[in-house]
Amino acid sequence: MNLIDFKKRHIKYDWKTIFVGVHENYFSKDIISDYAVELMENGDESEFVSKLAWGVSSEDLKKVMLGIKDNYFSQLDEKSAILKDESRKLRFVCLSKIKEECKEENELLNKIAEFYGNHHYPEEMVSFVNYMPQEVPTTKVDMVNRFYEFLKLEKDLVSSYS
Repeated sequence: MNLIDFKKRHIKYDWKTIFVGVHENYFSKDIISDYAVELMENGDESEFVSKLAWGVSSEDLKKVMLGIKDNYFSQLDEKSAILKDESRKLRFVCLSKIKEECKEENELLNKIAEFYGNHHYPEEMVSFVNYMPQEVPTTKVDMVNRFYEFLKLEKDLVSSYS
């Protein structure tokens, strides 16, 4: 996933999004430099952003992440509602991308199940995860339709964060 995925969906992002995305493995560390370059192109001439634009080594990642938090949202606890909203944005963009890339029901449901397992088993996704027991008899079509409805509701929600 990268910043263009957010732009395509008209979802706003900032350092909080980048921080949560790297922390939760939605992004590689390279996204930090990509965003810093984007900020510089938009006129940010701060020393911190300029340094980040040159790249972030794996050895410096923890220090850089702490610097991002300290510089842009030091008052937020890592369990804050604002950072949870950022996580929800990331999940929406990632699941939307999965929806676009998967043209066949089995592939889509398998990718959703993989995402579900890799992202701490979000309870609100159970109704369209193919290996989870369902409360009522369910077909693949039912699960795909539930997924589409979930994405629609999530889009409305994350759009309201901006």
